Amino acid sequence: MLIENAFHYLPEILCGSNYAIQEYEAGIVNAISLAVLQELNARNVPNPLASLTVEKLYSKDGFDKPDASPGKRNLRADLFVDVTRNMVATEALSRFGWRHKNFLEAKYFRPDVAPSTNCAALLLGDFIRLCCLTPPVVNGWDNQAHPKPSPCEGAPSPNGKYKEICVGRYLLHVYQGNPGDLVGKTSRPWLKELRSPSGHMLKVCIGDDKARTFKESLSTDLEALTVEAGFTNRVIAQREAAEKTNYLCALTRIDWFKVSLNGLSWEENAEREGAESAPGDWKKLQALVGKYLMYSAKNKKKGEDVPPSEVEIESYVSGSLSPVGGN
Repeated sequence: MLIENAFHYLPEILCGSNYAIQEYEAGIVNAISLAVLQELNARNVPNPLASLTVEKLYSKDGFDKPDASPGKRNLRADLFVDVTRNMVATEALSRFGWRHKNFLEAKYFRPDVAPSTNCAALLLGDFIRLCCLTPPVVNGWDNQAHPKPSPCEGAPSPNGKYKEICVGRYLLHVYQGNPGDLVGKTSRPWLKELRSPSGHMLKVCIGDDKARTFKESLSTDLEALTVEAGFTNRVIAQREAAEKTNYLCALTRIDWFKVSLNGLSWEENAEREGAESAPGDWKKLQALVGKYLMYSAKNKKKGEDVPPSEVEIESYVSGSLSPVGGN
């Protein structure tokens, strides 16, 4: 709920007097980061800056490149929020969507920046990253006395089923202008669902899209990838005024999902239970998506070719995969 509360600061940051103008995607990430920091301060969380990580690695080992060129793809989430130290977690709170380890991707769509088809692919690409690349951390996986099976670290479960997953996934998407003009109007119904206050579910197969540009932007090697997900939307829309910029801000929290590709699958339900098609298949699925997704030169994220620092790797090991409490 902390990220949801912080989301409501965005209109003030976007339009308020004496605030710096947010003209780039990084500005939106900075804005939500500062808003989350303000929430942590309000709760008197000790050393609140330690709870936030900008550009959080999805994998400390990186992902292979499709063209077999040297180095790895070091894909990173825009923002990671660890609320373990809030000390408020309960099973009842988890049913409101509270999670300890939260990954957030952000998109900021403005006029005349990119064609609407490419923008739609970028939005779906971030949704896929959250579902397929985010490590589904299990509460207490590294407890040496009583280890628990985990799909991302240690030994997998013999039956491919997991409980007490403690990861939250958020997609922040902000539109400056008419969203239909920015990401497309009619050909992809899931786009409108994703930004609607009543939106709650999508099902997309990349290969079913009619636009070749859309499929190439995501990756033709992933055309068989299918994503089905349920989500909760929070939407703040500015009242429209003639000849003025209008903003729409949407925060999409993924509540449950299933991803399938070439016989591999991973799913998580709203009860924090996960299941993979066979023991070890989550890692195979993550490796495939991390290898191919959005690799084209104009779509891959800036900085993904930069090797992770020792600090980043240490943060991954000791931060996002540390033992946690109830959710």
